[in-house]
Amino acid sequence: MLNSQTVAFAERVWEIASQLGNNAPKIADDMMEGAFPRTCAQARQEGAFRMLRTGIITEVKRILRNQDDAMGQGDFAEITETFAPLVRALRSKTYFVESAQEYVGIPELIAEADLLDDARRFMRRKGIECLAEADRLDALFAAVVAHDPDERRSASTRPPHVTRVAVDTQVLS
Repeated sequence: MLNSQTVAFAERVWEIASQLGNNAPKIADDMMEGAFPRTCAQARQEGAFRMLRTGIITEVKRILRNQDDAMGQGDFAEITETFAPLVRALRSKTYFVESAQEYVGIPELIAEADLLDDARRFMRRKGIECLAEADRLDALFAAVVAHDPDERRSASTRPPHVTRVAVDTQVLS
């Protein structure tokens, strides 16, 4: 997309989000036919509509995660001294709240502890899933190196900082 189209697309995302909430699939479904009628028709004809929808949902999620509303991270951190260092350390302006099926801004998360709890639990579960997948990749790497020792590979089959992940519901508390 050209820059002007990108800006218009983002504006349309926020317009629809104000009506439907920050639910990327709902927003994408509501806007994609209007935004890209020929592309949608062509994708259906070629059997690629699902892939197109997935790409649009991904872009909508990116836009929602990078929201820059009137009370963004910096502004909110200045208003509430107690939370300022914690808010500044965060890497995102919004976080996914599973129960709401949408991204929620930091100020709203702080105002509603239940939403914050949901967002942190979701993030922690995703982190555990990523670490478990890294362990599986480590095991695959070790097996590949063991299978073909003549290949010049790293001497270490498991970096020292990587440990097995114990998935435990206690972690989410």
